[in-house]
Amino acid sequence: RKADWGRDVEITVRAFEKGCAAEQLVDERKQTFSFASAGRQEWLLEDLHTADEDGDGFVSPGGPMNRGTDCNDLRATAFPGALELCNGLDDNCDGRMETGVVNRVWYLDSDRDSFGR
Repeated sequence: RKADWGRDVEITVRAFEKGCAAEQLVDERKQTFSFASAGRQEWLLEDLHTADEDGDGFVSPGGPMNRGTDCNDLRATAFPGALELCNGLDDNCDGRMETGVVNRVWYLDSDRDSFGR
């Protein structure tokens, strides 16, 4: 420690989705510690919003900053930018189902002769 340094230290902890760009910041906590007297200081981060239940790298909205972008944190195939599947669900988190999917009419081939009804 140099003579002109203070005895306080500020620690910032940030949680991001899939990278460290500013728009991917999900939650942030700052804490200042004073070391004017000797001793150990602890900081528990139990309320930092970083839950990613499906492991896809995206966090559901919530926490104080409410900046998560995962629309379904129980399905790893649902996240912003995901491929939209024809499954009746919103896979790419744009608020709509089946966007960009080409729908086709299919006919049941009950007798399995390669021709539908």
